[in-house]
Amino acid sequence: MFRMAISALALFGALTIAAPSLAKDQVQDRVIDLSDIRTVAGVMMQAGYKADIKKSDSGREYILSGVNGSGFQVQFYGCTNGTGCDSLELYSWYKKQPHFSLALANEWNRDNRFLKVAIDSDGDLAEYIYISAIGKTTYANFIDYIEWYAAMDASLGKFLNEKAAPAKTEPAAAAPK
Repeated sequence: MFRMAISALALFGALTIAAPSLAKDQVQDRVIDLSDIRTVAGVMMQAGYKADIKKSDSGREYILSGVNGSGFQVQFYGCTNGTGCDSLELYSWYKKQPHFSLALANEWNRDNRFLKVAIDSDGDLAEYIYISAIGKTTYANFIDYIEWYAAMDASLGKFLNEKAAPAKTEPAAAAPK
């Protein structure tokens, strides 16, 4: 009887120790719906990110957040009153610089599969990752998108800094005669 009591206590102790990892796995594997702006904001806050819901000048809702000391937006598409969205994007931009060009954007896009960049009509450089909101995804998968965005944003910043240095030291092109 004493052995059974000790065995039962050992088993209870092992289950108690395992319980926190089970709870974490359940949080990581829970299914979430990215088609609702408020759900996405709540998931981001649970993961420790800022997630302020804002409205654009045109009245569209978006989430303002940040990584690496810089802000980014989560923009939603195909929504009705902030729900039923069919996609979203993580988006930010860099103010126009002399070295921003289509060749620079193409160089980045050629070597980087997920975070894409484009030069807009004002010469600013936009960075973005699109995510489908059709169906469901897991909490862990969505947070991985944000972490991937943060890592790629840091890589893009380094890439742009490296490209800016040579542009500043190259002699100006001579004007045609």
